[in-house]
Amino acid sequence: MSGFLGTNAPLEADINLIIQLFMGIALLVGMMLARRRRYRAHAICQGSTMMLNLVMIALIMFPSFRDGVIPDLPAGLRKPYYSVPTLHAALGITAQLLGLYIVLRAGTHLLPRALCFQNYKLWMRTELALWWVVIVFGAATYYLWY
Repeated sequence: MSGFLGTNAPLEADINLIIQLFMGIALLVGMMLARRRRYRAHAICQGSTMMLNLVMIALIMFPSFRDGVIPDLPAGLRKPYYSVPTLHAALGITAQLLGLYIVLRAGTHLLPRALCFQNYKLWMRTELALWWVVIVFGAATYYLWY
């Protein structure tokens, strides 16, 4: 089934692109909530976004990468069609793992003391910036593929 954004993309690619953009906006809203000291709402917003992204990775992004990119690696890395989504995947995995680490540190007491950071702003701002870099590479992947 064709998508709705006027490209040759399948419906799930269009849905994923829109959801990823909304998640990026949600993370910005979460940042504003933290600045207003509304930490509970901030935690719900950021944590929910992280969990939704796991679903999107499992249902749409990983299968697409597995079927469309992995069979042509490593030789395909010379072409943007393969190198851009590979970089997107590498940065995306990093952003997702960092985000989950931040959620565990900020929202639970599960981490050993040695793995706990104190400078929340630095870690969270780094994550937000990385997330938006990943969104840009995701949009570039969408553009190259469709």
